[in-house]
Amino acid sequence: MQGIIFNALEEFVLDNADMETWNCIIEETDLSSNGAYTSGVTYDDEEIVALATTLCEKLNLPLSDGLKVFGEFLFGFLINRGPIELKTYKTPQLLLQDLEGVIHKDVRRIHPDAYTPFFEYSVINDCEGELVYRSKRKLCSVAEGLIHGLAKHFSKEVKLNHIQCMHNDYDECKWNIKFS
Repeated sequence: MQGIIFNALEEFVLDNADMETWNCIIEETDLSSNGAYTSGVTYDDEEIVALATTLCEKLNLPLSDGLKVFGEFLFGFLINRGPIELKTYKTPQLLLQDLEGVIHKDVRRIHPDAYTPFFEYSVINDCEGELVYRSKRKLCSVAEGLIHGLAKHFSKEVKLNHIQCMHNDYDECKWNIKFS
């Protein structure tokens, strides 16, 4: 996982709690990096899950709920730090259609060895579509949060129907998404 995601988690904790909480999470989690993250460096995927698990345990929150909340925060974090093209899209559907071509293309250009999840969005009509997500990480709860963050960014309401999930023995997750 790219260090920028760890930086986002730290900022999420700092925005919603404080540095003492972040330091406590770092101390309570077994981390090979010792909790020091640089945005351009790749870290073990297990570290982000371990940190999120420790955070959710402290908050007495189910991990999937915590990952969704973090995903929503992550969208805003990435829109402000990602490729400038992200800010040029006029609708959430246009951004979703071009997600692979903008964000992940840029990540792979800068970090050729980076593993990125796969997203494919198909438009059904002006306000509805279907999103496919594939990743060895199976962080579909984060993806769901990202969709909520996307809707919020465009001042839209969103309804998600998670019609298939990798956690239920499918090869990919699939959502029907309706924006209003």
